[in-house]
Amino acid sequence: MKKTLLLATTLSLGLGVSHAAFAAEYNWRFFTYVAPTDFHAKMNKEFADDITAASGSRLEITHFAAGELPYKAGDVIKAVATNQIQMGQVGAGLAAGDAPEIDVFSVPFLCTTYDGFAAAAEAMGDIPDTVLNDKFGVRVVMNWPIPGQNIWSAEKISTIADLSGKKIRTWNPLQVEMLQILGGSPTSLDPSEVVPALQRGVVDGAITSALSANDWKAYDIVKNGFMLNFTMAHQITLVNAQALEDLPEDLRKLVEDKSQEWAPRYFAASQEANNAALKNMMDNGVEITEATPEDLAQVKETLSPMWEKWASANGPVAADLLERVSKACQ
Repeated sequence: MKKTLLLATTLSLGLGVSHAAFAAEYNWRFFTYVAPTDFHAKMNKEFADDITAASGSRLEITHFAAGELPYKAGDVIKAVATNQIQMGQVGAGLAAGDAPEIDVFSVPFLCTTYDGFAAAAEAMGDIPDTVLNDKFGVRVVMNWPIPGQNIWSAEKISTIADLSGKKIRTWNPLQVEMLQILGGSPTSLDPSEVVPALQRGVVDGAITSALSANDWKAYDIVKNGFMLNFTMAHQITLVNAQALEDLPEDLRKLVEDKSQEWAPRYFAASQEANNAALKNMMDNGVEITEATPEDLAQVKETLSPMWEKWASANGPVAADLLERVSKACQ
C-alpha cells in the first residue's frame, strides 16, 4: 500500500513539473471592441496566436472580443493603461476623448485611400506612440485602416440635402460636427449599440464602413448606402508600456517584429474584406448610391474649414499631424 501511494505521489509530482515546464512565462490579454465574428476580432486573434506560436508559447496572448470582457470601445486605452489587459485595439476616433490631438484621420476628406493612409501612417512617425505613452503609459505597435466611412440607412439618401433632419449614428466628435454642418442630427453610439438602434428606429442611419455594416448583418435592416467615403478609420494596436518593458529582450523584439510583419497584412486584408463586404451588401438587396461629383465638390468645400479648426482646437501636435498627413495623402 505504501509503495502504491509513493508511486502515485511521484507520478503526481512528475506531472506537476511537466505542466510547469510548459506553462507560459508571460500571459497577456488582448481585447478587441467588436464581436468575435467581426473582421477586426478575427485578424487580432490570428495576430495574437502567431506571436504565441512564434514565442514557443513563452508569451501566451489570449484574445477576447466584445462581450467576453466587460469593456466597450471607449474603455480600451484606460484598460491597457491600468494593465487590466496588456494589449488592445482602439479606433482613434473612438478614443478622441482621451487623445483628440492624434485623431487626424477623422478630419473629413483629408485621407481616403489605402495608399494615402499607408504613406500618412509612415509620415506620422512616432507621434501617436509618444502622445499615448506620455499620457497613459501605453505604446503603439501598429497603425492600420478600416475602409471608407459611408452612411447606411433604411430610407434612401441620394444627396447631401437628404441628410437634413436625419438621425445618423456617429462614433467620433468630428462626425458629430460634420453632420451638424450638413443639417443632420448626430447620435453617438458604440459599435455594439448600432444594430439595436437601427432596429428600434432610434436612428435613421449609421456611419460606418461596408466592412463593419456587413459584419453586423445590417443589410437585414438598412437597404441603402450613400457613398461619401469621407474618411478611413484609424485603428491603433496598443500594449501596456510596462508589460512590454518587462518582457525579455528577445520576446520584446518578437512583439515589435511581428507587429511590423502584420501591419501590411492588416492593410491588404482590410481592402479585400471591404470589397467582399460591399458585394455581399448589394447581394442582400442594399442599393448603393454614389454622391454626384457636384455634391461631392460642394460638401468638400463646405467642410474644408474643419481642417484648420480641428488643428487649432487641439494644439501643436494636431497641427503637425495635419500637415504631415495632408502632404502624404495628396
